[in-house]
Amino acid sequence: MENIKELVSKYIKPSFEYEIYMEVTSKQVIEVCDERLENFLKAKESGVGIRVLKDKKMGFAYTTELKEDTIKDCVRRAIEICELTPKDEGFYFNCNGPQGYTSYLYDKEATAMSSEEKIELTLSLEKAVKSLDDRIKGVRKVSFKEKEVETYCYNSCGLEYYYKSTFYTSSVSALAEYGGDASISYDFRSARRLKDLDFDGMIKDVVFKATSLLNPEPYETKAVSVVLFREASAVLLEAFSDMFSGESLLKGKTLLKDKVGQNVSSEKINILDDGTLKNGFMSFPFDAEGIKTERKFLIEKGVLKGFLHNLYTAKKLGTRSTGNSLRDSFRTLPHCGITNLYIESGDADLEELLNVYDETFLVLDLMGLHTVDPVSGDFSLGASGIIYNRGKKEKSVRGVTLSGNVLELWKKVVKVGKDLTFYANVGSPSILIEKLTVGG
Repeated sequence: MENIKELVSKYIKPSFEYEIYMEVTSKQVIEVCDERLENFLKAKESGVGIRVLKDKKMGFAYTTELKEDTIKDCVRRAIEICELTPKDEGFYFNCNGPQGYTSYLYDKEATAMSSEEKIELTLSLEKAVKSLDDRIKGVRKVSFKEKEVETYCYNSCGLEYYYKSTFYTSSVSALAEYGGDASISYDFRSARRLKDLDFDGMIKDVVFKATSLLNPEPYETKAVSVVLFREASAVLLEAFSDMFSGESLLKGKTLLKDKVGQNVSSEKINILDDGTLKNGFMSFPFDAEGIKTERKFLIEKGVLKGFLHNLYTAKKLGTRSTGNSLRDSFRTLPHCGITNLYIESGDADLEELLNVYDETFLVLDLMGLHTVDPVSGDFSLGASGIIYNRGKKEKSVRGVTLSGNVLELWKKVVKVGKDLTFYANVGSPSILIEKLTVGG
């Protein structure tokens, strides 16, 4: 890494500021089906991205070859792009960032495990799914992914940091059959340390969803109380997460524009973004630009408190960075995004949520989330779940439609569950909505 720093400084032109962002990523992917190994991938990649600044102009280039001639060419391309880029007051570097080296949420024990041990672990998950309910007739796929990332960043005005982290994800797709019908369901969990990966919760939920949706019955169109199961609520929150971004605000592409300080949801709703969350999947001591991460309310008791910012959006909008600068890899520029985004847990059991009204639709799966409109907040989604009558299952339904507006949905929340669960870096408990139109 010191060698890369020396090479960039050697070939940078005078009066240019510069930034070096380097990553070394190792990953393993294991997929099993029918109790045998179906796919195994082990790979390692290194690369560096170089940003240069001069006169409020910015250029960027990257390379995966860390040799002197390719680093020289990368610096040259970044400078050429910089000289052709229009001036923008939002372009600048953080000159007061951290200077440190650390391992952060790094699982030394798990990375030391052999690939054979991890394959056996993945195979055991398939067996556990099948053993939980005799209506589970097959497991389409179980996957296990391990990613180890070393990140190094240095800029010419004082920022320098290095850290090493791990990321673990497991997913499962299960097939249930009964009475001539079949149902497939999917679930996943993620964690920064292997010991924190909730395999039991994933297995129980995928079996519950797959078996609960067997033998569906028709359902007429009506307005009915709805419980969004924790996963359904989390994926809906993720689909609309751009509405909280400073980039969306800057472009005028958020329905929350000019609503800070206003009631935008039920007072039961608290939505937070927390880059400091203990063991959070996207927790870091500081963001990609060296700004300290924070725990901040986006919506507190129904009131919009603010937006998420990186250095660029904060500068352009006359505010401060909230530590929400992210980089997908060395190939990309910093952008504004969520860290650990979630709806705060309430105090109600799922059973309590299902007992409030005579008829309640428990939504287990949502389909078509890519079609939501984060600018207007409107959605029309396919849904599957269970109809309950005073807490007792009446029938399962599949292929119905939920339509509405996300803010109107959150305004109608009357109770929040205490079953907060994270799916990677987005989490939610189950939530009870007074009424929502369900299309049969």
